[in-house]
Amino acid sequence: MFSMDDPMHLEKFNHDISRDLPVDAAAFQRKCSQDLDFFLVLDLEGKIEILEFPVLMIDAKTMGFVDLFHRFVRPTKMSEQHINKYIEGKYGKFGVDRVWHDTAIPFKEVLQQFEAWLIQHRLWGEGRGGRLNRAAFVTCGNWDLKTKVPDQCKVSQIKLPSYFMEWINLKDAFYNFYKTRRSDATGMVGMMKNRRISMFGSHHLGIDDTKNIARVLQRMLVDGARMQVTAWRNPDSRTVEYLFEDRI
Repeated sequence: MFSMDDPMHLEKFNHDISRDLPVDAAAFQRKCSQDLDFFLVLDLEGKIEILEFPVLMIDAKTMGFVDLFHRFVRPTKMSEQHINKYIEGKYGKFGVDRVWHDTAIPFKEVLQQFEAWLIQHRLWGEGRGGRLNRAAFVTCGNWDLKTKVPDQCKVSQIKLPSYFMEWINLKDAFYNFYKTRRSDATGMVGMMKNRRISMFGSHHLGIDDTKNIARVLQRMLVDGARMQVTAWRNPDSRTVEYLFEDRI
């Protein structure tokens, strides 16, 4: 198995994301102070099981790129024949199916490596009560953390990690901040078109979508939005509560 820094992988993916997410110094004149220190932009790929787990770390004060965690995920409840067909249909059109096969690891291992990454950045630790430390996930919708991660944890037979209990749904934040038409905030592409932000890379390739979601987040910060958690899961009932009554 190849590592994530194998030349085949690096040829396909640019990890110098700072040049893809430039910050205009003049933007700080309009920027609103945030209650959080970091935003963790997350965009999962895979409808049957999770196939890609990219998390992009943005500094809430500077709006700049800090670090990236990116892993391809190997399903555990599918036959090899089904996996091959699934991956060819999903990643073959992007030309990264070979990279997926060479680097994908089970979801349980991905979470172990992700937790080590969080600890490295002092964003989480067992001694912190289970929640992120002055950081929050940012997702394009509620599906990633409301539905997909809990479902994947059941499939992988692991407990849902405590740091996945709350998040910022950028679609709800966007819709309520800009007071746009509902149709302008139904997805990443609509939000980018509404703010006239050029799209990077390939839509539905997780690492590229994460960069584009981060661009929308940066624009909102520049325009003076104060980002706050929009959804949180009750640890007892497992029901999800929401900040905004008018939601996407």
